[in-house]
Amino acid sequence: MSDPDEIRWLKDRELIRELPQRYAYGIDTRDWSLVRAQFADDCRVEGNMGEAPIEPYLERLRPGVEAYPATMHFMGNQYVRIEADSGHVETYAVAYHMEADDSPIEDLVLGVRYCDDVARTPDGWRIRRRRVLNQWRRGPMPRPA
Repeated sequence: MSDPDEIRWLKDRELIRELPQRYAYGIDTRDWSLVRAQFADDCRVEGNMGEAPIEPYLERLRPGVEAYPATMHFMGNQYVRIEADSGHVETYAVAYHMEADDSPIEDLVLGVRYCDDVARTPDGWRIRRRRVLNQWRRGPMPRPA
């Protein structure tokens, strides 16, 4: 690999790694425009809210997230594969969904893997398909009313 090719590969790898990181930051800060910006317009998501195109999926996700006073994603190991203008990033995460201090409801903590197929677009790298794989769970899901 030539130096320019290696530099491009390293830059692409870092940009791809940042996609799930920015998603988590957007969720935890309730910045829904930042969350949406990580996904291509034709993205499909398969996760805890079923399977749907990105817009209806986020419409279902938002009230579920905002029901909690706070969330915190702790992002861990990542595996990145790049093939020209497409790739894949798999990210392990622990997602904390915190109840109010005086709530009788137990906090929800999930161990998940975000499995993201990504593509280079005119706007940069974006997630084209996401599968959220639940590894383990502590606490009630769905959240009691």
